[in-house]
Amino acid sequence: MVARPAEGQARPGHVVRRAGWLVGAVAGVVVGVLLGISTQSWQESREARDIERRAEEFARTDVVPPPGDAVRALLEQDSLVVVDPLLADRLPTEDVGRAEAILEGADVPARIAYLTYPGTPREGYTNSGAPVQWSTGVGEVGHYTVLWDTGFADTVAVGLEPPYLQSRVEGRPGPALVRVAEEMVTWGAEPLPSEPREPSRNDYWGAGGGVAALLFVGAFVVLPLFALLRWYVGSRRRKVT
Repeated sequence: MVARPAEGQARPGHVVRRAGWLVGAVAGVVVGVLLGISTQSWQESREARDIERRAEEFARTDVVPPPGDAVRALLEQDSLVVVDPLLADRLPTEDVGRAEAILEGADVPARIAYLTYPGTPREGYTNSGAPVQWSTGVGEVGHYTVLWDTGFADTVAVGLEPPYLQSRVEGRPGPALVRVAEEMVTWGAEPLPSEPREPSRNDYWGAGGGVAALLFVGAFVVLPLFALLRWYVGSRRRKVT
């Protein structure tokens, strides 16, 4: 005959199940914390590797190919406003002189070139390469804008962050040249970054954000759900018995 537990005494199977729930809850929290710590450590190491790769990009120097005939013609002109000889008759002398006078008063050196837009590779330059070749050939720290004969413009800089040109460049090239000059004299001298920016350590959860978030979620989400699951399983078992 099997002895039954005394009244008020918990049955052995019930005690084991209760202990199992407790062990499972503690084990879940421990595993979650360890997982959060390892994940945060992996994230920090990944960010460090990314910074190293970006630092290598800062140290890399692009080789600028030698300029072609059109860009060399610009470099031969000792002026803040240089013009493609093939386009000299399109710009009124008054507008060129006015733009030159405006640029002479700039706090940050600024230059403008008026150049034929390359329609084919036979031009000897590209719309992206010509501004770089011209600015590199001049070599002075400052801002450089190429005003194309098609009513577009490209801006580059030497030793500075190039700003975005907002002036309207469509229409007659003379007034467009003056508008560009008037905007360029307002540009500042924002230096180029010399090294990659460190990732921000400030986040919503404060220091050790990943672990803090894990503990918060575990205390106010996981454990209540675990308790709800335990209550549901226990109520189902009581209905069966």
